[in-house]
Amino acid sequence: RPSSREAMAEFWLKVRDGYVGMSYNHLPQSMPEAADVAEANPNDGMAANNHAWCLFNGIGTPKQQKLALKMWRKAADKGNGGASYNMAYCYMFGVVVKQDDQMCSDFFAKYHRCRVHERQLFINNQSALQALDKENEDNKKK
Repeated sequence: RPSSREAMAEFWLKVRDGYVGMSYNHLPQSMPEAADVAEANPNDGMAANNHAWCLFNGIGTPKQQKLALKMWRKAADKGNGGASYNMAYCYMFGVVVKQDDQMCSDFFAKYHRCRVHERQLFINNQSALQALDKENEDNKKK
């Protein structure tokens, strides 16, 4: 049975020829779109992650991988799961940075904490929406 690191490595080797990284919501269709959203929302880690994704992969711009890593690190520090995942990937395979198992593990742990938090927010939002729906139904019956 392969270790989780080996399983992850095997998965990424299968997609290595594709784009590197994770982007949330949607993949930006163009560099200007990603840059505009990130500029308009400077505290939005998701927007920064998407912008960095374009820079890293050369979507609408020459590849600027070192700048993308700086942006991902900043977005990861703000709690963006996708950026944390992308940093972990780079450290796992030594992409732009020196391969470092400890940094890889740290960023994957940060990614996992972000995902747990995002799921909890979703559950809380769903509960609030269900309560509102019930309240609206009760009001209609009156």
